[in-house]
Order: sequence, then structure tokens, then C-alpha cells
Amino acid sequence: MIFSKANFGTFSTSFIIQACGAITGVLTARLLGPIARGELATVILWPTILSNLGLMGCNWVLAREVAKDPAKESDWVAAGVAVGVGTAVVYFLSGYFLIPVLVPSGRRYLVPIARICLLLIPLDICNQLLLAVDQGRMRWRRYNLLRLFFTLFYMAVICSIGVTHMARVAWFVAALLASHLVSVLLRLWIQRKALASGEFRFGRCGHLLRTGLPYFGATMSNLASLQFDTILVVSLLSTQAAGIYVVASALANGQYALGEALGITSFGLLSNERNPGSQGRIISETFRQSALISCGAGLVLVCVIPFLVVPLFGFEFSRAIRPAVVLALASALLVSTNILDQGLRGAGRPHAGLLSQLIGIGAMGLGALFLLRKFGLVGMACAVGLSACAQLVVLIAAAAKWLKISALEFWPFGSGNLKLFVQQLAELKLRYSRSLA
Repeated sequence: MIFSKANFGTFSTSFIIQACGAITGVLTARLLGPIARGELATVILWPTILSNLGLMGCNWVLAREVAKDPAKESDWVAAGVAVGVGTAVVYFLSGYFLIPVLVPSGRRYLVPIARICLLLIPLDICNQLLLAVDQGRMRWRRYNLLRLFFTLFYMAVICSIGVTHMARVAWFVAALLASHLVSVLLRLWIQRKALASGEFRFGRCGHLLRTGLPYFGATMSNLASLQFDTILVVSLLSTQAAGIYVVASALANGQYALGEALGITSFGLLSNERNPGSQGRIISETFRQSALISCGAGLVLVCVIPFLVVPLFGFEFSRAIRPAVVLALASALLVSTNILDQGLRGAGRPHAGLLSQLIGIGAMGLGALFLLRKFGLVGMACAVGLSACAQLVVLIAAAAKWLKISALEFWPFGSGNLKLFVQQLAELKLRYSRSLA
């Protein structure tokens, strides 16, 4: 299941993107240092959150609608862009007035640049909506090339900043905005015929917003579960601690490419699959096999992280080692959780992910309450681990109930699954998923 052509191509792209992200992450950390890196994290935190909330769940609905009715793709593209423009204006204005409240009181000097960073909201919303169309139609080649273009352009700009020694937070914000702008222009040019021929109807816009509400709730909970630890660190600890924690999180996410790739393709495949029996087989088998890889990758990261931090980022980031090790173990669980969540969303069931993430946020909050003050960044990492365990248990229970199968069907370490995994890995026969690229 995970050795399909679509998964292999998407994973390869995600791996390259992550490798480029590692290069830009190292350059950013070395050029800025812990304190300025923490300031950059503070500046981009809320614009990133608001841009994802501004999608209102419409990206998931848009992908499912073009999958169900490809003949009306142009109409849905026009509706999606119109909705995106409208929500972007609302969230941009809201962010403009909320930023002074959301930025910690000791860092109010960052408010002007954080407000400029709010331009990320319309750019990111448009990017994600147009990408959702290709995901729904399973145009994996174009989808992956467009994702890769943004990363390569951003890396080139960051490298130019390093060469010219213009290491200021403002330049890194400008690089992020410029990369998103160029990506938006490219995607609009690719979809120019669809935008020109699409029939705009307010009814479709209303449908996207109404149907997107459950996905919006899931997006809110997903953002909270992913960003809650960063919000706590940025709000309660120093900018230096925030910069160190960002580096620790980046190191721990070494297996992120796997989760992103399988989540993307699982959603697209299940959006196009109508047979409940096939949906259950796809979800359970993909989860079991991906869990094996993520656990293995997590253990490898735990072993190598202590040897990577100082050579890559410098001695001033050495405090990132211990939280990064704990976060790597938590990330291995979150990768599998994300794949299962995306599969259920593709099958039209976003509520399970919402429930699991709300419980995970509660577990993280309790963990941070007891551990953050006493153990600092390591305590925050342990709270993330508690959240990951809670999310995984709840999501497996919900999926097993819907599919009417035993929760043990998701156990990845059974002899049958291990044998199937090894057999497929040895043969490495790339099964072709339907692709319109």
C-alpha cells in the first residue's frame, strides 16, 4: 500500500523539501543566533496560525468536490479563490488588531514586523486552496513540483541573505513573504484557464463554507495541538529559549516527510474511493506499515541527534539536545496519527481527528502545567509526548469503531504485517495509483 508510485513520488518530494528545510533551518539559526531566532519564531507564529484558520476548512472540501465531479473543476476553482480572498481580508484585519495582544508584553517591539508578516495570510490561503485542487484530482506530479518550487526559491533567498550577511529578522520575514508571493503567481498562472472559464456562483461559495465547518473545527484543533507547545514556550519563556526550542523541534521532525507524503496521498485516494470495505483496508494497512517506518526513523533520530546539534547549529544551541531527543519519540507517534487522521478526513470523517486533538491539547496542557516550570524545555517536550500518546489512542479507537474492526487491526508489530512489509520492501514493486498528471 505505501509502496505505490504516488506515495513514492510524494515522499521523495517531501524528503527533498525537508532536506532543503534543514539547510535553511541551519542557516537561519547560525545567522541569527538563539535570541534573534526566537524573535523570528515570535513574529511568524500567529500569522501562520491565522493563515491556516483562514482556510475555514474549505481546502478539504474543495479537494473532495473536484474529486467527485472533475467536469466542474473550473467552477470550483473560481469559488475557492473567491472564498479565499474573502476570508483572507477578515483574518488579516482581525490579526492586525490582535497582534499587540498576542505578542508577549516584553516583546512589543516586534509588533510592527509581526503586522507586516500578516501578509502571509492571503498568500498562504491562495496557495493552499489551489494546491487542494491538484490533490483532489490526484495530479501528483504537478502537486509535488509546485510544493518543491516554493522550498527551493525560499532556500535560494535565505542563502543570498547568508552571502550578503544581512542577518536581520526583517529580511527573513521578507524572504518568506516573497517566496509565497512568487508561488501564488505561478499557481494562478497555471490555473488561469480554469479561472477564466469557471462559472462563479455564490451557492458554491456558501457550500464550501458550510461543508467546511467540520473540517474547520478539525483544523483549529490540529493547529492547537501542533502549535500549543510553541505558543507556551514563546509566551512563558525567553526569546533565547524559544529559539532553542524551534531548533529542537526541527531536529525531531526528521520523519516528517513520511507522514506528510502518506497523509497527502491517503486523503486524495480516500476522497476518490467510494467502497467502504476498500476504505477500511486502505486506512488500516497504510497506518500499520507507516507506523513501522516512523518508529524506526524515530529511534534512528534519537541516536544521531546528540551528534548533530553542535556541528550543525553551534555550541550556543547545545541545550536543544535533550528536548530534541524527547520530541523525536513524540514525533514518531504524531506521524502515524497524522496519516490516520488524513485518511479519515479523505473518507469524510473529520470529527475523529477533532476529538483526538482536543484530548491531546488537554493532555499537553496538564503536562506543561506540572513539567514546564520545573524541567523547562525538556518538560515541554515530555508534555508533547503525553499529547501524542493520547491522540493516537483516541484516533485508533474512533477508526476501529467506524470500520467495525478490532483496534488490534492497527497494531503494526504483528508477524503478518511485518512479513508483508518486508516482502513489499524487498520486491519494491511500485504499484501505480491513478494519476491525471
